[in-house]
Amino acid sequence: MNARKLGLMALFVLILGAMVLPTLAADKTKTVTVTLSESDINSSYRVTNPARRSITNVNVDLQPGQVVISATFTSPKTNPIAVSVTLVPSVSNGRVYWTVLSATANGKAASADLLTQINASISTSWRNYWKGKHPGYVTALSVSDDSITWTKVYGSV
Repeated sequence: MNARKLGLMALFVLILGAMVLPTLAADKTKTVTVTLSESDINSSYRVTNPARRSITNVNVDLQPGQVVISATFTSPKTNPIAVSVTLVPSVSNGRVYWTVLSATANGKAASADLLTQINASISTSWRNYWKGKHPGYVTALSVSDDSITWTKVYGSV
């Protein structure tokens, strides 16, 4: 075989190799499903040791399609206040969004205007928190009576 044929053959192998690389890169995705039970959540550090000392007795109640978080808020100027918030998750463009459906303080419901303000406030901060703690592209999230499950894809999507 002469040098010219050998060079053409080498060039052909390189071209074929370059065509295979995008296919190999596309196959480097990993799908992971994570499930947390209600008892795992309620025994987690952040629930048992809230960041603010004014919040105590935190409890997370998973219900089909929603999460209810209740706690007691105490400040030096007030008596303890029982608070509760109901959140509903959704997934859009690989991100998890939480919407506050209802909120109460000592049994009194928050107004629609206050709920709108709360949702505007938590939307960005929760998305950034989740993205920082759970990188990847979320494809599904579901809440049942006793667990929360999400599926994520890592790599090229």
